[in-house]
Amino acid sequence: MRRRGFTLIELLVVIAIIAVLIGLLLPAVQAAREAARRAQCVNNLKQIALAMHNYHDTVGSFPPGGISGDATFGHWTGGWWPWSVFILSQIEQAPLYNTINFSARNLYTYSGATAGANNSVEHITVTRTIITAYLCPSDETNRLFDDLKWTGWSNMGAFTGSVTNYVANWGDMKTSHPVFDLYSGESPQGVGPNWGCDNRFRGLFGECSNGAVTGINSCTDGTSNTLLVGENSPHYNGSLLWTNGDGIYASTVIPLNWKTNFKDGQVDPADGSTCNIDHLNTLDAAHCYRNQTYNYGFKSKHPGGANFAFADGSVRFLKQTLSPRTFNALGSRSGGEVLSADSY
Repeated sequence: MRRRGFTLIELLVVIAIIAVLIGLLLPAVQAAREAARRAQCVNNLKQIALAMHNYHDTVGSFPPGGISGDATFGHWTGGWWPWSVFILSQIEQAPLYNTINFSARNLYTYSGATAGANNSVEHITVTRTIITAYLCPSDETNRLFDDLKWTGWSNMGAFTGSVTNYVANWGDMKTSHPVFDLYSGESPQGVGPNWGCDNRFRGLFGECSNGAVTGINSCTDGTSNTLLVGENSPHYNGSLLWTNGDGIYASTVIPLNWKTNFKDGQVDPADGSTCNIDHLNTLDAAHCYRNQTYNYGFKSKHPGGANFAFADGSVRFLKQTLSPRTFNALGSRSGGEVLSADSY
């Protein structure tokens, strides 16, 4: 009696078919996972936008981009707290907000041993608290930076803090890059960026604005045409702590998803520069994560673009192929640019 079974060729065919099916299935699973992560990222931005509007309803304006002490010896002093701190109560983090000493002044922001500074002992609970609403699940970066020594100033030592993936809209602010700045609507203010100081920022938030605020009434371009908050990645920017008043902002003159992913000691193949703190604000080392000429842009780990919350509370995905002029028009709150409904 003959036994029925597979021949070797039939078995190999079955194995080949299974391999093809697995090959088709894995990208589908990965795409489904990324879609879920992107949906969570959108939800985070929704929460932030809602918190911003609740803050606006209570105070009459959006939160300040940053509040610090007075400028001494050319550098800001005092605890330098960003917009993300001021909406803690609106994202159910009121107890954390209540632990912050906002009254400290004339103390170096980053001197770890000085009371009142962002990273002083009294603020360890705040700076090291991981807030999931400020994290995009598509970004695999460590949730804590344990060596945030990202400037060359002697008073800024290394310290540990919790990161964020979301940065406020600075507007189409200059970065000192001759090509990027061509797309800026900012009037000449000397050489280089003004960092939004002295209320000179074209978006909704200024970095060293020191309490200057904007409201919905200032969005004369329309709240649906003005960016509120967008994405950046700690993988591409070494200063992204949610408690860092000197880092969680972005200019729309930098192309969307311009990658700055080379770390200290790595060589940028674009020009052979070795990445380190010496390239903090230079035109070379265009892909180094410490270089603020390039890392102060909107970037994400999502393929093809990034998510943004607009001033009307909506969240949209913008493609990185968006024209520079349209992107910058979305950055400014009152530039008078005309945008059609199908331009982005």
